[in-house]
Amino acid sequence: MVRNYQCKAKVCAGIAGFSLLFIAGCGGDSEPVRQSQQPRQATDASSNMRAPTLKPPSVKPTPKRNVNKSQAAPVGNPNDQFEVVDYVHNYEIQKSDPSAQSKDEFVAMLPTGPGVNSSSFSIVKTGTEAEPNQSDPAFKLPEGFTVIKEAGYSQSGLPNRIRCDGDYSEMVLVPAGVSVQGVVAGDANAKPQFSVYQDAFYIDVHEVTLEQYRRWRSEMIAKKGKVPEPAGNDSQPANLPAMGVSYTDALNYSRTMGKQLPRETQWEKAARGELGFSYPWGSGRPLWQVTRHPGQIDPVATFPGDRSPYGVYDMAGNAREWCDDWYSKNAYKAALALSDAGVVRDWQGPRRAVEPSMRVVRGGQSSWEVWKRAGENMRTPPADVGFRCVLNLKSATAGTEQTKTDSAF
Repeated sequence: MVRNYQCKAKVCAGIAGFSLLFIAGCGGDSEPVRQSQQPRQATDASSNMRAPTLKPPSVKPTPKRNVNKSQAAPVGNPNDQFEVVDYVHNYEIQKSDPSAQSKDEFVAMLPTGPGVNSSSFSIVKTGTEAEPNQSDPAFKLPEGFTVIKEAGYSQSGLPNRIRCDGDYSEMVLVPAGVSVQGVVAGDANAKPQFSVYQDAFYIDVHEVTLEQYRRWRSEMIAKKGKVPEPAGNDSQPANLPAMGVSYTDALNYSRTMGKQLPRETQWEKAARGELGFSYPWGSGRPLWQVTRHPGQIDPVATFPGDRSPYGVYDMAGNAREWCDDWYSKNAYKAALALSDAGVVRDWQGPRRAVEPSMRVVRGGQSSWEVWKRAGENMRTPPADVGFRCVLNLKSATAGTEQTKTDSAF
């Protein structure tokens, strides 16, 4: 039986005698359902312990009770397995079949960090893993970037993660391919929906922080060049996103670090994945470990649930972010007119300003949907606008030169 748990779920599982505890509640008016727990002696994975069964909804569940250190640890059947059905919060319990080892088997481990909602859990693959991907010897990162070897490599041989030596930011790979842009039903300026092909690129895992922005500004002052304006929230803690930053200062920051500002198609793919989810976590309701509201500003990467399919944080919440595109309400209509067999290739938005000084800003202000878009004045930034950077692999230099041509300061 498949059950969708999207409010409260605690899963602890293991193998080879490690205990399993499963507690879940499904967000309605029903009480949590707890599997029966019986103290057992340690045994190996080949023992014939009974699989725990869920009580039928008509039976009043046993009330929760606190388990102190003097009580025996709850024990489940180590032969039980969880099978991913749709998304990470949708799963079923089934009896393991020794004759058929599924490639989708995994161990669900409770998070160890303090204050993390227990409905979030890590997936540890079990059984025989495929050989790790190998690096492409022909691929060379630009100067100023370092491969994070521990993160492994993609199927095409590109490093999954890199680090920018200039601002110490970690960047994650968004592979080349076709993704969905816009929506069928929604705001008029995000329609029509179309498919876009983009080359691979890297994007900052989180927004540029106040610490990073202050360090860069100090370096610019030391060089006695053009001094960027301080961030609008400069007096706040260093791990918050830098906000109230003009498009020009954000662009200059990215160039100093050897990076670029993202095009809005890049930003949206990094946030929604190839399938065009409404939210970074999929198309279901948000799941926060503490209260969170649209427009709320927190230290970067505070919410594990606000993480895209590629591992990018805070694209639904936190600061809204600059993109490199000129803003136009009808931009998507113009893009669709350029499609070939229904796919637009490497679209970079309007080539000239449509509305004077208006650049694209992405991210929610009143909701979590990451397909939403807006235009803001590039010279007078709103207090909640920050930015993150990308590294374009195909033609970083050409992209930078094109930006210089398009940007009339």
